[in-house]
Amino acid sequence: MRASLLLLLALNAEAQVQRTFVTLPSSNGHGAVMADVSSAKVVHFRERLPATEEHELDAQGNDLFVGNQPQVVKTRDLLFDAYLGLRVAGQQRWLSTVPADVPASGYETAGAPRGGSGMVTWKQQVSGLEVTTWVFAPRTLPHAGFVLALRVKNPGAAAVTGVSAFSLHNFRLGYGRPGPMTKLAANGETVVVGPGRDILERAFAGVVVSRPLGPVAHAVAWNGASPAGQNGFQLVQGGGATDFPDSTGDLGVADDWASAFQFDLGTIAAGAEAWAALTVAHHADPFGGPQVQAWLDAYVAGRTPKQLVDDERAGWSQFQQSLTVPAGLSADEEAVFRQSAVMLAMAQVREREAFLREWLASDGQPRKTRFRSPDGGTVTLPGTISHRGAGAVLASLPPGEWTYAWVRDGAYSAAALSRLGLTAEAREALRFILDAESGRFGQWNELKPYAFPPYVVSLTRYTGFGVEETDFNAFGPNLELDGFGLVLWALREHERRTGDFSLTDAKWTVISTRIADALVALIDPVTGLVRKDSSIWETHWLGRERSWAYTNITAVRGLCDAAVLAERKGDATRATQYRAAGNALRKAIATRLVDATGVVASNLEELESGAGYLDAAALDAIAMGLFAPDGRIARATLAAFDQKLRATAGPGWSRNDDRSDHSGKTDLSPWGSEYDSAEWVFTDLRGAIALRRNGNPARADALLTWITSQSAANAQVIPETFDEQSGAWKFNAPMIGFGARLTRAGTTVARATVGRATAEWGRRRRSRAVAAAPRLQMG
Repeated sequence: MRASLLLLLALNAEAQVQRTFVTLPSSNGHGAVMADVSSAKVVHFRERLPATEEHELDAQGNDLFVGNQPQVVKTRDLLFDAYLGLRVAGQQRWLSTVPADVPASGYETAGAPRGGSGMVTWKQQVSGLEVTTWVFAPRTLPHAGFVLALRVKNPGAAAVTGVSAFSLHNFRLGYGRPGPMTKLAANGETVVVGPGRDILERAFAGVVVSRPLGPVAHAVAWNGASPAGQNGFQLVQGGGATDFPDSTGDLGVADDWASAFQFDLGTIAAGAEAWAALTVAHHADPFGGPQVQAWLDAYVAGRTPKQLVDDERAGWSQFQQSLTVPAGLSADEEAVFRQSAVMLAMAQVREREAFLREWLASDGQPRKTRFRSPDGGTVTLPGTISHRGAGAVLASLPPGEWTYAWVRDGAYSAAALSRLGLTAEAREALRFILDAESGRFGQWNELKPYAFPPYVVSLTRYTGFGVEETDFNAFGPNLELDGFGLVLWALREHERRTGDFSLTDAKWTVISTRIADALVALIDPVTGLVRKDSSIWETHWLGRERSWAYTNITAVRGLCDAAVLAERKGDATRATQYRAAGNALRKAIATRLVDATGVVASNLEELESGAGYLDAAALDAIAMGLFAPDGRIARATLAAFDQKLRATAGPGWSRNDDRSDHSGKTDLSPWGSEYDSAEWVFTDLRGAIALRRNGNPARADALLTWITSQSAANAQVIPETFDEQSGAWKFNAPMIGFGARLTRAGTTVARATVGRATAEWGRRRRSRAVAAAPRLQMG
């Protein structure tokens, strides 16, 4: 019966799968680049990985608000587009006009037959030649940069003569900070073509150096005022075999410069191949060109284009060999598992310092910073600052909107990194949370009734430079308390999975006093539950805060794990206190957040109203081991979700019932929208854990088969959501950890998780019956 169910669901899932995700990112933790494989173009190059840098400051050095909105310095996208061209048989064309093999495109295999990498690649056919392109942010280049590499292979029986390759690069370095997914202005740009054909383009947003590698023959630059014979785009677009003219020296200031290289590949013998490449790096100082050239000197180090590609692949192979991979995975499962590990690694910030100009978004608009120089001294801008952003794991990579460091995302991702055997990366993710600048919101009016204790975990998320921040709408800020329990859980998971006690040993005073003690202090003595917050779905405040089940579930899990940490540290008093608080909180959930049939409700307020209280986030009550997986509460909760939340297309659930529980009246969750009715990958994966523990491995496998097949068809990337009716991808991708953010008109949104994916895929194959979850340490 269960085998038949699995087969049925798997077939249904397979019927819905389609390739829709074609814009693939690559990151080295310093910047990010993105390629659209359907158009064969590089379409995004951001100066740093997170969406923001820091808060704007007023004259007194305080956070600047406009209305109720905190102002933040936004990261910039520096590229309009870049792409390659080819001349064969006397005819040249841009490869963006040649169809790419989109179904076969994706990330380069490395280290194992199904090992993943951060190297985006695709293939095209041009006049009998096989053309392969790679785009990647080099892991060994500790700066924002990328490589665009081309291999032209002749699979035929005869030599092909007169082959040339071209590259075009259109950077945008002018005014503005409109956000990381919006193009900058292209005003006031200067282009210099150096003796070695390096092209330096500078303007307000800094300098970009483009360096050709391979048999470069010509370098040209042009703008809207240039004559037609100087326009490299038109020369290739027009066909024929006209070579580029050569531009040299300082070409002056103009708006919207573009540049290009021509590589003469010559004759390619039968069975042979020829290579060309472009390397790019950025510095925020417009006059930092010589320093960028030195960076590229050190990175390239005399290597050929082929060697750059081979060495990048070898680096990812080493990464793949370091992973702890469960035995018995299917081919697709292993591919998704390994690429998920890559995405986790690419989403971790590695930058520790940043050069800041004295101007913010245009000349004459002063910039201020809260940070100091790398040696601890005061910084006078322009200058280099040392910030606290390193180690953060972001909620998504571009083109996903959520390139921010949420606490939830960081905690789930750190746990996954620990399980993958990536001990140093996991420790860094947790260290970031402990060392970031936080504890900033406790005295806000919204929290004054709580007598808020000193704390170290952000109540929402962090800026790119590691400062606690939140977001606002008409209902005030998001203030979330679930991060306290999740971080304690992730710290214990790290010790359990890796045997690394160093972080907890070094930070126990902070962990105990400003996370665990703070969490105990936030339990309301009247309800026995954690005080009201915005929680997982970020409902904001001003009457929309609730006593959320999810916040209480994570608090129980975290306090039980904190008790174990305290025992190991010899802190018996705290161990007893945390265990007692966890026990009492678990009892309060069972008595105050469970309905008469045993269903765990979304929150106390909706439960008391008698309707509209189903929320798939409550699956963590089972997945995190709070209640017996085959007991009354688990059975009733799973049954209710299947009855009321089950998606039409896939075997999973909508995230909650908020979109459908109004019935024409005003209720306690009037914000319900498509985000609420969509099928969430995160809750599907948490549900798979719950179902396996519940003794329903067939249904758990069906969920994993559905997600695996969707990801396998889409470059092994995991999305945020599926459309509940069609199964198509919806909203953001690629997703990394887990978190939530509020957008327009009160629409609440959340993100699914690569972190939880890696954890559940590992758990799936370790036991085909009931997988063992971490036991609650309640005595």
